[in-house]
Amino acid sequence: MLTEFFLLIIGLTMLWVGAELLVRYVSALARSVGVSHLVLGLTVVSLGTSLPELVVSVLAVLQGDDGISIGNIIGSNVANIALILGVGALIVPLGIRMDWIRREVPYMILVTGTFYFFSWTGGTISRLEGMILLGMLLFFLLYLGRDTLQDMDEFKEMAKSEEVYLPRKTRLAYLGLTVLGIAILLVGSKLSVDSGTDLAVYLGVNDSIIGLTLIALGTSLPELATTVVSAMRGEVDLAVGNVVGSNIFNLALIGGLTSLIHPLHIAGEANMLSVELPFLMGLSILLWPLMRNNLDIRRYEGIILLTIYGGFLWMTIH
Repeated sequence: MLTEFFLLIIGLTMLWVGAELLVRYVSALARSVGVSHLVLGLTVVSLGTSLPELVVSVLAVLQGDDGISIGNIIGSNVANIALILGVGALIVPLGIRMDWIRREVPYMILVTGTFYFFSWTGGTISRLEGMILLGMLLFFLLYLGRDTLQDMDEFKEMAKSEEVYLPRKTRLAYLGLTVLGIAILLVGSKLSVDSGTDLAVYLGVNDSIIGLTLIALGTSLPELATTVVSAMRGEVDLAVGNVVGSNIFNLALIGGLTSLIHPLHIAGEANMLSVELPFLMGLSILLWPLMRNNLDIRRYEGIILLTIYGGFLWMTIH
């Protein structure tokens, strides 16, 4: 037990180191090439921090354990909204841009609703439905790509009067350090999840709740670390964009890919259709008015989100 606890501490430390590298050098690259922090947070950072969920879910499906895969996806998305945004808002009120309310958050709600609809209608996400989810992700990436080009055009005009470009060698070095940060995040996440799971088994925690709670929380640690570091560094676009983007990646990319391996059977998983999925759907919808109110998520609202997450854990365990 002491060994598992020691490995857990090492894993958590690696998450913080990896998150610091990732946020610092992605931010520098954003300033140097003209891509907004929001776009990077919604794509590169979101994909990098969603890789633990992807690896865990794919391995679980290959081993025939749909419950861990589905629970990991749903539990991670609940943690992203309620836990991670809640913690971020406690550090600094999270300012919200109006275009997030008009575009990115509604699209996250749409993807969540589509996943919920596919799960509810047949109790299974088929390969065709998985392809639809992947198609929704592709549309999202193409849409962001268009915005990125617009950002870069505006950046070129600004650069005429302000020197913001980095030398090519420096940009390559920053890119390498960004990749290193993602790698450290992945290794730290694996250590955290493996040691945490061993501790749960040692303490007698039921396997049926591991996917929704411990593994979901463990694979969400990169998002938590990245969002906390972003908030502490004042990179609010990265903090919020990371959460919204990760939720879209988790449902569309991970849900889509795993269902292509074999259809995901959700109906047989206790409470998934009746409790956890409706909870995620309601929480995703709640995020829209929460962000729209005063265009920020304040500290007291962060406390509300954390309370909701505590309620989710209690409901799942009991």
